[in-house]
Amino acid sequence: MNIKIITFTLLILIFFPVCSQSVEVIQNKISEQGINLFKESIDSMQYDFTLEDMGGINRSLSSYRGKLVLLNFWATWCPPCREEMPSMQRLYDTYKDSGLEIIAVVLQENNSIVNSFLDEYNIDFTVLLDKTGEVGSMYGAANIPTTYLIDRDGKIFAQVVGSREWDSEEMMSIFEYFLNQDFSLEMIIDEISYDIEDNSTIKEVEIVAFNWGFDVSPVTINKGDRVRLRITSREGEHGLFIPEFNVNIKPIRPGEEQVIEFVAEDSGIFPIICNKPCGSGHRSMTDSLTIEE
Repeated sequence: MNIKIITFTLLILIFFPVCSQSVEVIQNKISEQGINLFKESIDSMQYDFTLEDMGGINRSLSSYRGKLVLLNFWATWCPPCREEMPSMQRLYDTYKDSGLEIIAVVLQENNSIVNSFLDEYNIDFTVLLDKTGEVGSMYGAANIPTTYLIDRDGKIFAQVVGSREWDSEEMMSIFEYFLNQDFSLEMIIDEISYDIEDNSTIKEVEIVAFNWGFDVSPVTINKGDRVRLRITSREGEHGLFIPEFNVNIKPIRPGEEQVIEFVAEDSGIFPIICNKPCGSGHRSMTDSLTIEE
């Protein structure tokens, strides 16, 4: 079963008085940072996995129980993934001695490319190789970067979609809450909740990639609509990137298909950019998605 978030619920957080910040302040920070707290936490043992690290050693998610785990799914070809890695390293440097563990699962890439990236950015937290993409698929990480937070008891309690500045002042204060050994968190559902599937229109957009560019189906999309992108390739190997909506599609070959959904939270004309650095000029391939007010 894939982990998918289709219902977002406003949560009230009840904290034991071990931290100096008020409940209201931390609630606001969590909301502002786009951390989606689950309605009910999930036992990570249901989604345990074992993958090789960069040294060829098998490592299991369950072996990190007792730590606060930031589980990140990423790829070297993904621009937002590359952008957030340095701040993730700084977060790790700050809190690794306080119980934070970062596990970055790289999707369907070979060791040499990943090693070059890690050396360039001086990354030394745990990086695991998901060579088949099966673990990423199990966690529903079609849109990367996707991050999950797992508490010391092995409960998956939050999801973050898209890149973040992980060492910002606001984010660091949130992690100080989560890392406090005497800290306990209960999540109680407030009366205010909404279901994306029930309260927004799904607009399906077909995008076909050719060597000359993208062919985007003419669909009227309004601000607030839920957009379902269905991407295929007719020629060459292409992925795409829509920066404003943190949409990253891994490169696909002719005959393959990728489907992803997001909410059109803003209006305007948003570029669709090829993210496959193939040396054939594909990086300059662009088209656009228009969102009406």
